[in-house]
Amino acid sequence: MPIIRDILDWMQKQNPELVKAWGPVLVGLGTMAIGFIALLFSLVVNMCLLWFQRSQNKRQNAFNERQLSLSKSKEERDDILKRLNTFYGPFIELRTQSKLLYSKFEDELLKKSAGTGKRFRTLRHLLEGKTFTPQEENLLKQILDINKKLLKLIISSSGVVDKLELQDLLGKFGAHSRILQLAYEKKLSGPPELFEDIVFPLALDGAVGSAIQRLKYRLKDLDDAIQGRQPKKLKKEGNSTLAYYDKNADQYLNKTLFLDLSGLYKEFEAYVTKRGRILDAGCGVGRDTRYFIEHGYTVISLDASKEMVRKCNEYPHAFCLNISFEDLNFNEEFDGIWCCGSLLHLTSEEGKEAIRRLTTSLKVQGVMFVSLKKGEGNEESEGRFFQYYNESSVGELYKGDLRLEVVKVWVTKSLVPEERHDWVNLLLRRKGGSPRN
Repeated sequence: MPIIRDILDWMQKQNPELVKAWGPVLVGLGTMAIGFIALLFSLVVNMCLLWFQRSQNKRQNAFNERQLSLSKSKEERDDILKRLNTFYGPFIELRTQSKLLYSKFEDELLKKSAGTGKRFRTLRHLLEGKTFTPQEENLLKQILDINKKLLKLIISSSGVVDKLELQDLLGKFGAHSRILQLAYEKKLSGPPELFEDIVFPLALDGAVGSAIQRLKYRLKDLDDAIQGRQPKKLKKEGNSTLAYYDKNADQYLNKTLFLDLSGLYKEFEAYVTKRGRILDAGCGVGRDTRYFIEHGYTVISLDASKEMVRKCNEYPHAFCLNISFEDLNFNEEFDGIWCCGSLLHLTSEEGKEAIRRLTTSLKVQGVMFVSLKKGEGNEESEGRFFQYYNESSVGELYKGDLRLEVVKVWVTKSLVPEERHDWVNLLLRRKGGSPRN
């Protein structure tokens, strides 16, 4: 090696005695130095190789985890599609047929029972030995046949429904259908009062609709994960109104959950399709979502406050999205839109855009209820923004949208004792098509 050669050349030029004394030492030191350098080089090379191998392992592990996650996502996706196609889809199809037939079946019967003080019930009618017209008889036969198909579907799809509360509703539906069939076949005796607790569970359609929406949105999340798409995040930075509701969700629930809105419900339900689809836009803690589902409607709810959404979804049959009005992307999906006390947190310009998006979400001839605080201008109160309207200025929200027509505008007193503002309420209808009954 050059270093050894240089040392030997140098030693030859020195005093022989000195070389004899120190030569072996210098050669030994040189050899040790070379060995150390070689060892150091070897360590560096091995460390580089080890780092590279670890990096490769990490990449491989990440790849394996990704593949495993994708595999699980695809398995879950296939399972969801199977559940939608084999149970939920057929269930909705049969229930839609049943609802349409029943609306025709009960039409005249409801009119006949209007003066009796009792709401018409098919089971009571049968147990009391009363008869039907030939048309009513034929319609009832068709409804009972559909019920048999639904029962068969429920039994054959055991395990598909994983929510206990929905299983309970399906069980109640099964009991009601079987009792109704027995009464029709005149195989039941005893007073009608004995079976007064066997009723059709009105929340069933809404609960099934919510279950379907949960599966569909989960399916979308899985598709995004499989395709590597990042989910869109709700923008909340700097929004003090949302911060207020996120912080005070429990307090707000206690303040508003038990308010009696029956008068407003009655006004809205007079125009919305019976047992139709409703969008509860700005649902808050879910008070109205619960009401509509338990009265036979199918409901999708939304709120921009994460904590409000959590409260709404505590009701087991609810399906609530954490989105804002600017994220609305529905097209002619709803028979009715319930927008109670939510647009008042938007500026007037934002309110106009929200109304435009909500109108797009409405089916033709669908109706929209909007309630706003009465007053002038706007203000900040307890960290919340409020935009006020009166009977005249409220027209600014909808007059620019030619798809809408006004059904009614009226003012009501606040149901909260400490509130200083009255409420401006309006019903709007999307034009087009034939008027609904």
